[in-house]
Amino acid sequence: MVQHTILFFLFLHLFGQVATAQTGGRFAREESIQQFFRLDIQRSRPLILAHRGGPEMDETENSLETFRRTHRQVPDAILEMDVRMTADSVLVLLHDDELERTTTGTGSLKAKRWAELRRLYLRRLDGQATRQRIPLFADVLRWNANRAVLALDAKPGIDLDRMMNLVEKQGALHSVFVICYTVRDAIRLRERYPTLWLALGFTQAADAERIRKEGMPLSKLIALCPRELPAASFFEALHRLGIPCSVGTYGTGNSDEKPMAEAAELYRRYVRQGADILTTDRPVAVQALFQP
Repeated sequence: MVQHTILFFLFLHLFGQVATAQTGGRFAREESIQQFFRLDIQRSRPLILAHRGGPEMDETENSLETFRRTHRQVPDAILEMDVRMTADSVLVLLHDDELERTTTGTGSLKAKRWAELRRLYLRRLDGQATRQRIPLFADVLRWNANRAVLALDAKPGIDLDRMMNLVEKQGALHSVFVICYTVRDAIRLRERYPTLWLALGFTQAADAERIRKEGMPLSKLIALCPRELPAASFFEALHRLGIPCSVGTYGTGNSDEKPMAEAAELYRRYVRQGADILTTDRPVAVQALFQP
């Protein structure tokens, strides 16, 4: 009986260690995300940000299935997702407010309640319907368990407090950064969460001084740079302020739309110019260009 009791408590101890390891995650602590975004102007390998999760044409965007696949193939990839709010204030992932392109539904997401939206199916990029459902933001946070950095594109009109309360509840403050559409939103988040990384759009290096004068600290800030490749001096000015720079390579006419044989040198040029993060629709292929 004593042996059985000892074995039982030994099992609980070992199980507890495994459970802690599973739920702790790489980015459970502030130090990890600080190191992840540490500015290195000699960087030869950029960070890869998987736009909408980085789906292939036969996959769905903003879906758990695509996040799983991208994380498996590019473990260091930042997973970008679009957070929206339903009519009854449930936070879900979907890029468009209109439902037709990405789901089997019609009409406006923000005008519908979750009970109706949860019955819809996601469409692949090629338009084919799947058996996948619109994911809840909370479910994605639970799945991630601080394993990867998540870029939260908080769409205009959502309740930022509600979103961040979920992030806090899941202990995910150090495994996310928030893409802000206004300096006011960024300031509000910075005041409440001093260690949270934020991202703002920059059209010129002088925007940094404007943002600072509006009251926004420049620490823990990522610059979302123009997709038309800026001059090296643009990146140099932001790097002097300690701001890492992200360049989007997706969209009509950009690198992601070109054959890889033609686009490979363009991706490398972005990094030589000073881009620290490449935001791309094809994270697996782009990551492969920078393998040692």
